[in-house]
Amino acid sequence: MTAKLIGAALVAAVATAACTSKSRHGAGSDVAVQVSPGLAVASLAEVPNEWNAGWTNGTFFLKDDKLPGRHHRSLTNCAGLAGVGEDDVLLGADWQRYVLREKLIRCAVLDALLRARPARASYLREVIQADDPGALLPATVSPVQGAPGAGSSWRATDPTLTFDRAGSRAGYQELIVGGAFRGRLSWWAAGDFDGDGIEDAVLFSNLSPTAVKDAPNMMRGFLVTRRQASGPVTVIKEFP
Repeated sequence: MTAKLIGAALVAAVATAACTSKSRHGAGSDVAVQVSPGLAVASLAEVPNEWNAGWTNGTFFLKDDKLPGRHHRSLTNCAGLAGVGEDDVLLGADWQRYVLREKLIRCAVLDALLRARPARASYLREVIQADDPGALLPATVSPVQGAPGAGSSWRATDPTLTFDRAGSRAGYQELIVGGAFRGRLSWWAAGDFDGDGIEDAVLFSNLSPTAVKDAPNMMRGFLVTRRQASGPVTVIKEFP
């Protein structure tokens, strides 16, 4: 066999193997763990440092009657916040509760990222990249009370739901939400968080009721997955 024919045969073999791998896994190779700017961490490699780094916007303190076995009563980083709930913390103004809630969600996500691994397959890419994921995301992520049951979508809970990239921050995986609630929807991270080899993603929403003036924001974090192409998106857990 000539060198040209050998080369052609090798190319064909590689192409066939790649197609087989793509069909089996939903991707030609492992899908790396990813973080987006919304999580406020420079890169995946910085997650361990960020877990232990001191916060730049304040310190919280445990209530006197909460977690008495803790030697350190001040909370200054995510490592110190581990195992602490919102009711364990001494809070004053409403803005302090707002800041703490964001930290509880973000720190729980960082903790999960410490154990996340590359995924062998991903079926979430079209959801993450969608300009309008309202019919793809489950009703569980909707802030609307009395949302329809299992199998229904966020849009089913709010037919007026809209998404727009105008006003979103450059480089951020986020959408501006309108409808019964308004605010931002951000994709914070992606990877295999539960060990099944399929890509999961962290979704963060910061929304407030459109019709209620000066209503407090509702911040929620979700770990979602999609286990087959064109299958339903489901919530694995809510953070924290």
